[in-house]
Amino acid sequence: MNKLYIGNLGENVSPLDLESLFKESKIPFTGQFLVKTGYAFVDCPDENWAMKAIEALSGKVELHGKLIEVEHSVPKRQR
Repeated sequence: MNKLYIGNLGENVSPLDLESLFKESKIPFTGQFLVKTGYAFVDCPDENWAMKAIEALSGKVELHGKLIEVEHSVPKRQR
């Protein structure tokens, strides 16, 4: 599963903020960040990169003063 859920985002977080964060952390992503109020989704190239993103960013990086959460995205029907 390569799609990531990024949570605990401030309402002013933009796709560019997330792109910069991933690029600074040297974590590749494919496609665009889908940003909603308080959360976002993005795809990683493969499972290894998805796990590295979770390990490197979740609960460890602040964006606009809030610690972000990063985890695998789970479709609604599987929750």
